[in-house]
Amino acid sequence: MTSFSRVTTATLAITTVLVAGSVQIEAKPEVTVLAELQERPGNPAVAPDGTVYISMHPFDNPEYKVMRLEDGKAIPFPNENLSKGFASVIGIQVTQDGTVWILDMGNDEISPKLFGWDTNHDVLKSSIVVPQESNVANSFHQDFAIDEKRQRAFIADMSRSGMIDTSEPAIVVVDLKTGATRRVLSGDKVFQPADTPIIAEGMPMQLVDDQGTTHSIHLGLNPIAIDPENEWVYFSTMTPGSIYRVPAAIIGDFTAGESAIAEAIEVYAPKPSSDGIAVGPNGTVYITNIDDSSIDIADASGTRTWLQDERLVWPDGLYVAPDGSVVVTINQLNRAPVFSKGRPAVELPYAVIRISEN
Repeated sequence: MTSFSRVTTATLAITTVLVAGSVQIEAKPEVTVLAELQERPGNPAVAPDGTVYISMHPFDNPEYKVMRLEDGKAIPFPNENLSKGFASVIGIQVTQDGTVWILDMGNDEISPKLFGWDTNHDVLKSSIVVPQESNVANSFHQDFAIDEKRQRAFIADMSRSGMIDTSEPAIVVVDLKTGATRRVLSGDKVFQPADTPIIAEGMPMQLVDDQGTTHSIHLGLNPIAIDPENEWVYFSTMTPGSIYRVPAAIIGDFTAGESAIAEAIEVYAPKPSSDGIAVGPNGTVYITNIDDSSIDIADASGTRTWLQDERLVWPDGLYVAPDGSVVVTINQLNRAPVFSKGRPAVELPYAVIRISEN
């Protein structure tokens, strides 16, 4: 695999519209390397001033859990002590007021928490505990979206923290003003993984347990995002299937019944195996396509490839920046030791890239 630092413009992407079945050629987007890292990144987030923040993936037990990128370097955020103090972080978001929201998944001794750090005054703005009644025994609070209009956070609890245990995914709704939480549609069919395997670098994702037994991996609700207008919450499973969406006003309403929420969910577009989504203007959904080492775009007309490159080994999280570009973490998660039986070893460095139209 060629390092991203050697080639900063991606190869031409061929776009396939899954719904219509037509094929067309698009202009190639430009790829810029923001950072090359020796430790595995998780998700990115971009502030209104353009500052890029990243979580560090918990699979590798990193010393620092959250970083800020500056001139290609990763600097512990908010500072060394606090970055060390988080238990496990994947989900990270930035709101228009400059607050960096960090989802600490916790561990056996520490409850999950949602932290808001005010970057304008460099102080902790909010700390919200996700209580036991909003969790399950194997909760995996890995990503979230924020409705700034209604001050709600929507956490995708994938469950199945052991990768092959019970699947009971749900969306956890958090009132950012009061700290109230609610677990919604736990175990619903739209959150459950398909039987279709996740494919990375041409191989199905598998886990080898402590006894040496190999298990196929099927993971449910994971990618979640909200549009810039704060009108729709988009979500999907990691396995191939559909992107769904639900009105933010309904799923964020603590008085709404679960049947009303379920009835408001609609299918938006087909999707491949994916670990992250982000939504731009006009319902344009960017998707990390694990199966094909690509970044895809979905909208009301269907799903198509935007950028495909063999160096996109497990594109994980992505974020639509204020300038319209898309920031993506490339972390080779399929090559992590827990998944790597028969796979190539990790080829450093990992990368954080920016994709933009010419």
